[in-house]
Amino acid sequence: MKKNAKSRPVPSPPRPTIKTAVVEDDAWLRETLSHEITQHPHLTLLAAYDSAESALLGFPHIQPDVVLMDINLPGINGVECLRRLKSLLPDTQVLMLTAYEESEQIFNSLLAGASGYLLKRTPMP
Repeated sequence: MKKNAKSRPVPSPPRPTIKTAVVEDDAWLRETLSHEITQHPHLTLLAAYDSAESALLGFPHIQPDVVLMDINLPGINGVECLRRLKSLLPDTQVLMLTAYEESEQIFNSLLAGASGYLLKRTPMP
């Protein structure tokens, strides 16, 4: 809280929350990520999808700020989903989730517009 000239407390403006979505076919990891997001005071979980197909149907309605997306999704893979997402919502930031450190798919996802990537073995804070 800040104080004005008369030493009265002036409340700080509230910090906006970051609207997030998860796209992960592994149920355990999807639930774990969803739980971690809901525990953070500045993140809001809008949706968690188990496929690119369902995510692409939902994204236009929820308009997330950030998406955590598995690279190796069955059906439409994460890189193709990213390309389609960026054409729908170009300002949405996407972090790709991968089990592999050195992968052509990581490079392709960065070329397609991913903001970065996280290794699935990265410990939760």
